[in-house]
Amino acid sequence: MSDDFHRPTLTFPGGAYNASQVRLYGIPGSGGLVFPGSTKAVGTKNTSISSNMSTGDLKKDEKANAEINKILEGLRAAGENILSDEEIFKTLITTPPFPWPVGMSYQIALDTRNFGKIALSTLLTIEEAARERKLLSCGIIVGYSYEGHCYDLPKPKIMLISAFPQEIPADDCGYDKKNDQPSVADRYMLWIVDKLDECIEFETNQGFVEQIVLEANMPGKRSPTMYASRMMMGHRGGRLGD
Repeated sequence: MSDDFHRPTLTFPGGAYNASQVRLYGIPGSGGLVFPGSTKAVGTKNTSISSNMSTGDLKKDEKANAEINKILEGLRAAGENILSDEEIFKTLITTPPFPWPVGMSYQIALDTRNFGKIALSTLLTIEEAARERKLLSCGIIVGYSYEGHCYDLPKPKIMLISAFPQEIPADDCGYDKKNDQPSVADRYMLWIVDKLDECIEFETNQGFVEQIVLEANMPGKRSPTMYASRMMMGHRGGRLGD
């Protein structure tokens, strides 16, 4: 994937070259619009974890559900191509003030060996997106490209990203080829961000308490970047005698 043959297929959403663009490749969480009477869930046949929104009143929720569905049908029928939930959400952001609570949710299901399944969820409302001028999604990132070169991550990263995932262009670091394989159920997608955009990374480790807590914090194994460790190694005023 990262050899000299493959190069990113550069695209620029803003219509101009961005030298600090970073392209992330991976599998997004299960995403979709969330509004009263319509939830987004991940899970198994017998259990699920869902994101939902409400006005706080059952009758208002029913009215909101009917009106939002009517608006969504109108938006989907207006274009030649079927709009994705992400495209509809972006359209609703530019239609203030929208009278009903609507959000965009992404969820990643994480399977653990002995603890069952856990879920990582994001939920961004129209009001938050319009106020902060940011989007939000989550995904399992396996590679990236920067300044015309492709790179693989040493191991996948679970990340919150200030952008929505989109289809990967043809021959974009070769990750588009993965979606051609019938054995791949989850589609690989692309996030286009700037190197100065904020993100959050989740590092997960599973093991015994002895390994995760006791052994990992023994001298010589602690991260040297820990604030307390640097403070203990420092000398007051920079003088050895203090």
